[in-house]
Amino acid sequence: MTRVLHKAGDILTSILRGLAGFFTPQRLKMVGGGIAYGVVSYVKDTYKTMWTICITTSVFGLLMVYSATHSFNNQALGRRQLIMQCLACFLGYVGAIILSTLDYENLGEIWFVVGGICLFLLLLTFIVGSKATDNADDQSWLRFGSFSFQPAELAKIGLMITLPFHLSKVERAGKLNSLPHLLLVALHAFVPVGIIELQGDSGNAIIFLLAFIILMVCSGVKWYYLLAGMFALGAMLPIFWQSMHTFQRERIRAVYNPRPGDELDILWQQTMSKVAIGSGGIQGKGFMKGPMTQGQVNPEAHNDFIFAVIGEELGFIGTTLAILMLLGIMLLTLRIAFLSRDSMGRHVCVMYFAILASQTILNIGMCVGVLPVIGITLPFFSAGGSSSMCLYFGIGLVVSVYMRRNDATLHFT
Repeated sequence: MTRVLHKAGDILTSILRGLAGFFTPQRLKMVGGGIAYGVVSYVKDTYKTMWTICITTSVFGLLMVYSATHSFNNQALGRRQLIMQCLACFLGYVGAIILSTLDYENLGEIWFVVGGICLFLLLLTFIVGSKATDNADDQSWLRFGSFSFQPAELAKIGLMITLPFHLSKVERAGKLNSLPHLLLVALHAFVPVGIIELQGDSGNAIIFLLAFIILMVCSGVKWYYLLAGMFALGAMLPIFWQSMHTFQRERIRAVYNPRPGDELDILWQQTMSKVAIGSGGIQGKGFMKGPMTQGQVNPEAHNDFIFAVIGEELGFIGTTLAILMLLGIMLLTLRIAFLSRDSMGRHVCVMYFAILASQTILNIGMCVGVLPVIGITLPFFSAGGSSSMCLYFGIGLVVSVYMRRNDATLHFT
């Protein structure tokens, strides 16, 4: 045994000496110079305006989450919520930078890996999935100890890769308006929509569906196919309606056909949200000074109803600023779509725009009482680690399109 240990020690010593001989000061200087050059080159080529507005919007959102959580009766829970949100934004930002350095077409080439991982995680929720809270509407989360993750958020980013790649292949083959190929593209989108709806997460299912519709409208599909598709969706509405839980149907009914007492029952969240937004006036009550927010009167103020926190504490000025910041991200995304070197890059940007626009409109509409509550977060503002992290992943893909806008080489066939 002693001889074996001595022999192992000799081998380890030889390895360390070899490494020491390889990593000479000159080589380390070359490596360090290469890293520095790579960083400088990335900063030069990346879309700094997009990064700036995204980070600024996230900081704005973190401040509002802090205001909504610091007065929790359970102080530890409030601090944990804020820390997890900060961590999610940081991890999302790092992931976004990594994704932006990769060619989005190369990611499309491994669509089966991207799609397979997303589908596996979505299906896993039917086996070991859980609810975000005891009162949650859906079973669409995976728990890892004290951490939880919502696969549907990652599936949005996966679909941003696989569906544009698929659609681009169809376009390049000249079969965009071929019914069999359009049906396959539709099936590609409806598989995750159906799985997510079966989870009970109607909100995210609607986001996926709206993103698909907007993508098809912008891709140049003939109007009669679009019209036929809308008729088909309309014919499926009764099935969708029957698949919803009773309380989900009641939320829709209460918004458009309210009954006496609904304001203090099924519409309670939206009633409090509207009161909070209206009480903020032009300038608001002041940061961390909103009576309803600090008194924990607004249910889910830190996530689904963060817009009510902004309205109460920062008033019309604050809500307008939040909307303008989100609109800025959307417009920059559309600008990149126009600059894209190919159709796949354009479709990636259109899908991300559609996701942001859909979530923003549905969330704000929910908060002001013109749309039913369907559990949709406000992008970059609402607390939610999975959503915040994956939103940044999407930004990474969009920036990847921007950084390759002048490269005319197409890698897929």
